[in-house]
Amino acid sequence: MALRRARRRCGGSAVWLFGLALAAGLSGCNGMIDTYRSVSGMNKNDPDPSAALFGENLDKAEAGSYPNLATVPQPPVVDTTFADRQKLAQNLTSTRSATEANGGTPNPGPVPPPPTIPAEIAAPQMANVPPAKQPPQTPIPPMRPQDEPPTPQPLNSTLQAPTIGNLPGVEASRPAPPPGHPAAMPQPAPSALPPATVQSGNPQPAPPAATLPPPQVSPQVAALPPPKLPPVPVTVASLDLPPGSPGLPSDAPSRIADVAARYKAKPGTVRIVSYAAPGTGGAEQLNSFRSALDRAQIIAKQLAGAGIPSDKIQTQAAPSSDGTPAGRIDIQLLP
Repeated sequence: MALRRARRRCGGSAVWLFGLALAAGLSGCNGMIDTYRSVSGMNKNDPDPSAALFGENLDKAEAGSYPNLATVPQPPVVDTTFADRQKLAQNLTSTRSATEANGGTPNPGPVPPPPTIPAEIAAPQMANVPPAKQPPQTPIPPMRPQDEPPTPQPLNSTLQAPTIGNLPGVEASRPAPPPGHPAAMPQPAPSALPPATVQSGNPQPAPPAATLPPPQVSPQVAALPPPKLPPVPVTVASLDLPPGSPGLPSDAPSRIADVAARYKAKPGTVRIVSYAAPGTGGAEQLNSFRSALDRAQIIAKQLAGAGIPSDKIQTQAAPSSDGTPAGRIDIQLLP
């Protein structure tokens, strides 16, 4: 028995939901909402459509046609006329005259009633003062119960759209004033100052450039020994040993012997400068400098074999130029 009852309940709910969905499909979204509110009892306090507030106005507006914008009159021109501006100026003048006649203050307006002072903070002399009259207050209507329908309201509004009696017109254009004729500028009066004074006001030529006396050396600086200048290298021999050559030139031994003889006559430092050929890239330029140092080391071994100590020989590579082509080796003596 309980199972049959459950089946009947499920079947009844399904039929009720199917009917609700069918009503929603037939009447649209608004119809679905109205049907649901009607079935659930939520519309029992809704006002009667035949007695709703301003119902006649809404029905009349819904039945009427949409206004044609082409028939709307042009907006009025808000420019004031000459007569309106003159009247406004007269009103301002009369108000200023009344203010000056009143002692510089505007006409007094209505004075508000004094506030009510509680008895516990009022002064004794204020006890006999009658209380101020309070304006009548409109009683607040009582709230209606939830199940009671609202009070019927008037079906038609008595408000009327305002009408404009006289539209402000456009002031007629007036001709422009005639052009003015400024007076000629008067000529300045001649100066009564003497010519020497007038000439002194003119710009004078620039003074000559100042010449400074030659610098004087103090006795303390003059007593100091002259500064020691860095040694100036002297090139004593130049050899051409192009890159990739098999050996030294034929006159190399005689030149190396001459350099050794000069070193023994005046010992110092021997510097060998080998000039490298230019390269198109970083790696090629580095290889060119290494080849130049190798050629300088060949000359250094020959000088060491001629009797010059190895610690007095310096080798370096330098980039070539117009005066020092690639493969040139200069042997210099430094004191």
